[in-house]
Amino acid sequence: MKKVVSSLLIILGAAMLIFAIALPTYVVPKGKVLPKDIVSTTGTDPIKGNLLDASALAEGKPVSGKENLPECRGKDKQVSCFIWKDLELQSQRFTRAQEPTDDKVVTLEAGQTLFRTDRQEPKNLVNATVDRVTLDRKTQMPVADPVSTLDVNAPALNPNGEAAIGPFTRPGIQYQFPMGTDRRSYDYFDTQALKAQPIDYVGEEEQDGEKVYKFEQTVSPVELYPRLKEQLEADGDLSKADQSTLASLRLKFPAKVWGIEGADTKSAADSKDDKKKDGDKKDEKSPEVELSRYYTVKRTLWVQPDTGVIVNGKEDIWQFYAKDQDEADKMAQPENREKEMNNPKRTALYIPGAWNDESRAAQMDKAKEGLKTLKTMGTTVPWILGPLGLLLLLVGLVMALKRRRAERHANAL
Repeated sequence: MKKVVSSLLIILGAAMLIFAIALPTYVVPKGKVLPKDIVSTTGTDPIKGNLLDASALAEGKPVSGKENLPECRGKDKQVSCFIWKDLELQSQRFTRAQEPTDDKVVTLEAGQTLFRTDRQEPKNLVNATVDRVTLDRKTQMPVADPVSTLDVNAPALNPNGEAAIGPFTRPGIQYQFPMGTDRRSYDYFDTQALKAQPIDYVGEEEQDGEKVYKFEQTVSPVELYPRLKEQLEADGDLSKADQSTLASLRLKFPAKVWGIEGADTKSAADSKDDKKKDGDKKDEKSPEVELSRYYTVKRTLWVQPDTGVIVNGKEDIWQFYAKDQDEADKMAQPENREKEMNNPKRTALYIPGAWNDESRAAQMDKAKEGLKTLKTMGTTVPWILGPLGLLLLLVGLVMALKRRRAERHANAL
């Protein structure tokens, strides 16, 4: 009986020691996978921004408060007459796991809405996107297959339909950083620019008692039309909604409607391929000028590095119209940007959004829950199993040695 007990203690103790070593070195790293039941809601508090009202522009009806301005009277009202300034805007994103999701991948569907707080649904909607991306559960990176899709609906900027992009291959991270985030740059996919650019590690901070990594990214002005057109044409067909969305990204008006005067008039008219057929009539003082929409953003994210959970975020988003890349870059310079913010003439959308307290707390709770699991499996359990396994192993060995001595003594007699 003692032989059986000592053998069991030795086997059990050895197994506990092996498991205690394997948990932090092998099992936990292998177990760092995204859950299949991801659900999260993040959003901003109401914040003042600027917005070009596409419906008001189409109707030729200036927004409230600008009806009596000199430039907002008569036939050729300036674009500035249709831009709301200091309009209260709010953003919200709901992310959840969808099919296909299995042991290897999880598909995330993120529905994001931007709305104005002064109107009731559905007239309050500025834009909405539904983004779908499939991630490798182990690497937390998008899969290499062309399975990502993006639906865009922006009634305040384009009241005529919804554009559908995809399926396409998604480069870069977006809703989740790797579990075990490093102090380095990562490619981050931007659903507006439709491309990935580096987001840089800039330092370590603390949030709610936990270590977080801070990442920053500035996307310089990028023209939206060419990239979106390329994506929409990928399936070989442009729907009416696609065409309408593209049309809203390039607008053509007389120069005076854009507020372009003097020497800038000819320069703006010549900047695009604006050739007219022989015999066409044109206003030499205010020729037709086509401007394209550009997008720039200053993005800041805070990440809990062990879990890869994004626990805080800020995005300073600006969309505006410019004649070409050079002018867009000049408009984005601090002094010119401030001038446009104070007196918007070319702005399509500006919102300096930051996560509200509820979003930060909810995401940090998710990170802490993940940290607790990692700590339990990687530290607590090994610290219990290790000493206990060693104790059982020693007891078993001592019992075995005593039994053998007793047997030798009995044989000697």
